Amino acid sequence: MSDDGYSGESYADVRLLAALNSMYDHDDPVPPDVLDAARGAFLWRDFDAELARLLEDSPLVGQSTRAAGDQRLLTFEAEHLTFVVEATELAHGRKLVGQVVPAGPRELWLESAGGERATAEVDELGRFSLAQLPAGPARLRCELPDGTCVVTEWDTI
Repeated sequence: MSDDGYSGESYADVRLLAALNSMYDHDDPVPPDVLDAARGAFLWRDFDAELARLLEDSPLVGQSTRAAGDQRLLTFEAEHLTFVVEATELAHGRKLVGQVVPAGPRELWLESAGGERATAEVDELGRFSLAQLPAGPARLRCELPDGTCVVTEWDTI
């Protein structure tokens, strides 16, 4: 048995897998955005949260490709809540303006796959705004007055 607890064939298998991993890391590394999304999904850990699924993702103002100034309208729906969000790509980051229907939560959070968190106040009509957001995968999260947590699917905003 080796010092690391492996013996015989299993030790050879571990060494082979390590060599393959090293080769792929060098020749075809996993893109950073994919790693960020994977870390974010793993960090979810809130299995009791109600998931709001993406129902619609539409470009606004007749745009068909993403570029600075592009706008998208996203609709996420859960059993108790709907998020309607306008996402605008700006030169200095992204901006979200949206509404939670029905109104109820007093704040919500945008969580990025990289671990950043931005907080927005929600007014009495359910409206909110977040600005200067980083690019990449993100999701919205809020807590309803009855304690139910609602979180959207991850989306590249």
